[in-house]
Amino acid sequence: MLESSMLCITRKIVPVSSPITLSEVKSFLRINNNQDDTLINNLITMASEYAQWYIEKSLMKQTWEISCSRYIPGKIQLLFNPIIKVNHVKIIHTNGSEELIDQKYYHVNTVLSYISFNKHIHGDRIEILYEAGYTDNALIPAQIRYGILHHVAISYKNRESENINNLTFIKNIYSPFRELKLVL
Repeated sequence: MLESSMLCITRKIVPVSSPITLSEVKSFLRINNNQDDTLINNLITMASEYAQWYIEKSLMKQTWEISCSRYIPGKIQLLFNPIIKVNHVKIIHTNGSEELIDQKYYHVNTVLSYISFNKHIHGDRIEILYEAGYTDNALIPAQIRYGILHHVAISYKNRESENINNLTFIKNIYSPFRELKLVL
């Protein structure tokens, strides 16, 4: 019997810092004043978010919740790696009651970014709350940081118009970090 699950992922806690700093961007752009600091900070946030969503990785520490309804599989991929830790796994039953699953009933593979269960999970929905992201800016690959810097620079210099070729340039920088997905 083939059953399908419904997966939903939600970011519960956003990063408190950015992969690159205002001073790094100002140095890169050769800006010596504070006149556009607010704009540049907003561009850093935008470019960082774009990078994260495009490569599907958490660049800075943040908290995610993935939920699976209906059929609960024995293994669930944890998106937006690298995985730092799983905070809890919770089952929501049909009657609305909740049950925390003991860690001895699941295994988290932080390298391959998945959680597998040692026993069949019964319930209407499972919720997995986990932390993901690089714990230090120095661990973020230089090419990703370079892409964010260039995205901010392009956006700052071309505020009036968005050139699609510039976005293609940025995507090409990030493309080695995208994981190939096969849909069956």
